[in-house]
Amino acid sequence: MTNWPRNLLTRVLVPLTWRPFSGRMASRLKYFSVMEADSAWQLLHALEQIDDPPTRALVLQHTLEELHHASEFDRVASQYEASHPPKPLLHRDPILDPLKGEDAAPAFLAHAHVGEKDVFDQFNSYAAGIGDCPARSVFLEAKKDELGHVGLTHKLLLAIVGSPKEADRWIRRARLRRAWESWLRFSRRLGEIPMRVLLTVLYVLGLLGGAWACRQRLDEAPGFVEFESPALP
Repeated sequence: MTNWPRNLLTRVLVPLTWRPFSGRMASRLKYFSVMEADSAWQLLHALEQIDDPPTRALVLQHTLEELHHASEFDRVASQYEASHPPKPLLHRDPILDPLKGEDAAPAFLAHAHVGEKDVFDQFNSYAAGIGDCPARSVFLEAKKDELGHVGLTHKLLLAIVGSPKEADRWIRRARLRRAWESWLRFSRRLGEIPMRVLLTVLYVLGLLGGAWACRQRLDEAPGFVEFESPALP
């Protein structure tokens, strides 16, 4: 299952909002750099819970590829107009929680699998919409690695849970959780809109009120006495 509405919207809006505004492009690329680095951090945390050497090697390679993506996005962002860095990520707890016991590993791998699939679709949409520019090659390279990550996380999940049916059950749970988190982020942003409108109205009313008060003071102030310049001899 893919998030086709978002992918379609990305392909339509990127040419309109990125190409004319290099500052926005740089800011968004830096955001992708931060997200890839965060993914690497989550994998490194999970690596501490893996005892099997071959699996550790695969996860470590996955981590290094995410760090490479983060470096590439940061590098290509510097080629565009300088802009403010992206907003920092909120406090993140490790996704792999050992306190969950035997459910910890499948929950983490299902979450990682769904996330990698979403990232692949997203990078594919950005690569299609961004046009011929240096950033496009980074998206194309990254999406190939992400496709490999999709297969790797599914393979590891299947090895732990033992059956495709059980793996699908964990994947559905992870996707529902991500959908709920996306809804919470959207509703939070939606709730900020009335407050921004209210603050804008109050700001405008404050300016108008201040201008009116200044005008009243000027009208009430005594007039200036004008003196005629003495005639020159």
